Amino acid sequence: MSIRLSPDQKKAVNYTNGALLVVAGPGSGKTRVLTERIRRLLKEEKGHFQVLGLTFTNKAANEMTERLQDIPNINERAFIGTLHSFCTEVLSKRGKPVGIDGLPQIFSASQDRRSILTRAINDDPELLHQLKLAGDHREQVKRIDSWLRKIIQYKSLLLRSIEIDDEIDRKIFEGYQAELRASGAVDFDDLLLLTYQLFEERPKIADFYRRLYRFICIDEAQDLNGAQYSVLRALCGDEYKKCYDGGR
Repeated sequence: MSIRLSPDQKKAVNYTNGALLVVAGPGSGKTRVLTERIRRLLKEEKGHFQVLGLTFTNKAANEMTERLQDIPNINERAFIGTLHSFCTEVLSKRGKPVGIDGLPQIFSASQDRRSILTRAINDDPELLHQLKLAGDHREQVKRIDSWLRKIIQYKSLLLRSIEIDDEIDRKIFEGYQAELRASGAVDFDDLLLLTYQLFEERPKIADFYRRLYRFICIDEAQDLNGAQYSVLRALCGDEYKKCYDGGR
């Protein structure tokens, strides 16, 4: 398949050694360049390795995969998807050290998270007492939502419960996590938090994925938040030499 590329685009596609950041404006063909780079790596680079291609939407991942269908066994030679889908894959296969055994159920809706937190509060007399201090039912709902926002904030900072200073916040966090695990589930923020903990606490697992994915290609890298960036840094490690960021 022949794709017309500009000289600068060809440089990005043909680049191999070391990290590379592509800076380009909207509509300039960043995703096309990323796709063609993956194609070249799989066709021309020697050795047994896979390529990790990360996007921000499932739609973009599907489009990239469709463009690469001419590559034999593309699904076995490359993982192309969102960072959250990659984390789900990692946790389902290697997540036992962080309490995940098999493919977890993922709670992403606010209603599901609120129900989990409410169960945790009702199971803990101290938390239930703190909730009742808020006042009537309407105020209690507001407090539950406030606690849920705190949980999300702590997870976005990739904090473990032992790193939370406030005693009530820590109990809320621990109770919420315990209810999730009892349901065989994680929430959307856990995907990043637990994968980060896994890579940091089990360096051999991170090293396994570094050896599996010799090249990491990231679409729209400028949109990475702190937690996402930390997960990727934990994956890449200090000695990783084949990391590619496609950004704006």
